[in-house]
Amino acid sequence: MVEPFSEAEMNRRWRLARDLMRRHELIGLLIHGNSGVHRHNQANVFWLTDYMDWHHCYLFAPLDEEIEPVLWVGLANHVASAREVSFVRRVEWGGYHPSARIVEHLQRFGLTRGRLGLVGVNAKFGISMPYTHYLHLQESLPHLELVDVTAEFIRLREVKSEEEIARLRRAAALTDQAIYVLWEKIRPGIPDYALVEIAESAFRGQGGTPHVTYIRAMPMDQANGCAPAQNPIGRIIECGDVVLTEISASYGGYSGQIHRPLFVGADPSPAWQRLFEVALDAYRRIATALRPGACERDAVRAASVIGEAGYTIYDDLLHGFGIDITPPLIDRSCAQYWPWDETHPAPEGQRFERNMVIVIQPNPITPDERMGLQLGALTLIREEGAVSLHQVPFEPLIVRI
Repeated sequence: MVEPFSEAEMNRRWRLARDLMRRHELIGLLIHGNSGVHRHNQANVFWLTDYMDWHHCYLFAPLDEEIEPVLWVGLANHVASAREVSFVRRVEWGGYHPSARIVEHLQRFGLTRGRLGLVGVNAKFGISMPYTHYLHLQESLPHLELVDVTAEFIRLREVKSEEEIARLRRAAALTDQAIYVLWEKIRPGIPDYALVEIAESAFRGQGGTPHVTYIRAMPMDQANGCAPAQNPIGRIIECGDVVLTEISASYGGYSGQIHRPLFVGADPSPAWQRLFEVALDAYRRIATALRPGACERDAVRAASVIGEAGYTIYDDLLHGFGIDITPPLIDRSCAQYWPWDETHPAPEGQRFERNMVIVIQPNPITPDERMGLQLGALTLIREEGAVSLHQVPFEPLIVRI
């Protein structure tokens, strides 16, 4: 069983949340979560409750500490289990019209004027609560200003505590186990969807849960994709295949993430070996650059070896991680700055801080997007640079038949 976070850790988070409320002159926060992305869309609710719902839920976090916080879960038969886990003691079923429950609660405590902060699941896409719920709040509480503070709330989660890092280390170890078991058990003749079972069974019995298991298998000499695939297609593994992977096992809501290519029954061909070497060079340069005080521009500059080698990228270059994807995030558009030109550099972007947790995942691909690989790991920002939380070696993993 996952040990709950300490009371001191949870109180730290609530202090940060209430500091945010004071800065924005809010009466409280209404935080929404849903079950998307293997429940990682629950991240903001989870961060203040240590409970990750299976459906949808709302948390009302008041500024006034005399008013009890309330967690409304989406399904009635989940209430009992939620009460066993949640740091927030008042847990109720939200009913078929949770916005009505929320309005009733706010009216009961006279919280019908002022500013209420809304927190969705992802700052990039804005408020994510169902439109009918939002509309009902507006119509029922016309003197209450609804303010989107999703981005500001997520910033509170970017720098990890030591207790969070401990969970992340465990998640990284379980993710490593998935790669090691795949490396051992991949064989010609089995379908690609069997690899998903092999990977996830490696950590299921150790308290881990799946978050991401993306796998693409293809012949090295007939490449047809440049990144791991989200959906297996039933392709039968053959000798001479390359298997691209992106795997995240979760532990107590926190996830590792690793990207490694596996070569089935053969060494990588010269073209694949060159891709790997460029990816490794980029990874090492980025990891060295990501010290406290460094900025996104430093990472883009470090990765310019990808463009100098004649490749581009398909996936994000890096992103914050832990429970879900957070800033800092550098997407594929950074390739426009390669080869690097000091007269037209990338924007400075966000700065990195000690104890941020970042997935570095360089993904060099051919310009026609027919061939590429990904090499990455969950890392922890320290004074010496980004330190990998994974133990799988940074080398081509060759499956000996």
